[in-house]
Amino acid sequence: MANTTSKTDIINLALSNLGQDIVSSGEQDTATARTANLMYDFVRRNLLRAHDWTFALRTAELAQSDTESPFDNKPYVYAQPADALFIKKIIYSGVPQEVTLLHQLFTNSNNEKLIACPFEASGALYVKDEDNATLFDPAFVACFALLLAAELAVPLTGDTNLAQLMLAKYQSKLDEARISNKVEQHEKATDTSVFLEAR
Repeated sequence: MANTTSKTDIINLALSNLGQDIVSSGEQDTATARTANLMYDFVRRNLLRAHDWTFALRTAELAQSDTESPFDNKPYVYAQPADALFIKKIIYSGVPQEVTLLHQLFTNSNNEKLIACPFEASGALYVKDEDNATLFDPAFVACFALLLAAELAVPLTGDTNLAQLMLAKYQSKLDEARISNKVEQHEKATDTSVFLEAR
């Protein structure tokens, strides 16, 4: 069955968690909808950074840049993929994937986002700034609604305790998603603290 989740669905899940009336659209001209719409992308990007969501992972070839590297030990410069939220790993020709070589992100005078590398690179593994809600998996949607609810709780209800409750529920859901992901990828689960990552 196709995923029909929408931005409005996620906003309404968040509002329902707070005991608020749902909206007909994220663009609805009400204080509730405007506040939720304002928070939506901020929360989405933070959540994409909090975990390796498989639906948002991408690989792409890197285009070499004419910009000179400001780093003596990283002379090769490439443009970041236009849709990248953040770069996880640079792929080097002839270098095993398990070997991690440090790269450096920087911006040139034209505000182009660039990557400086120690060797010639063939591509990058990165997290896409994915905003297509139909691609979000159920665990991401559950976490998204709870984190959005945590951010909306104080502006909509003035209740800091409710905000903390939503954040605690979010943390629990995110831990579940991390464990499930590691099982799915045959990795060993590790204990992590997500409080700072959520803020």
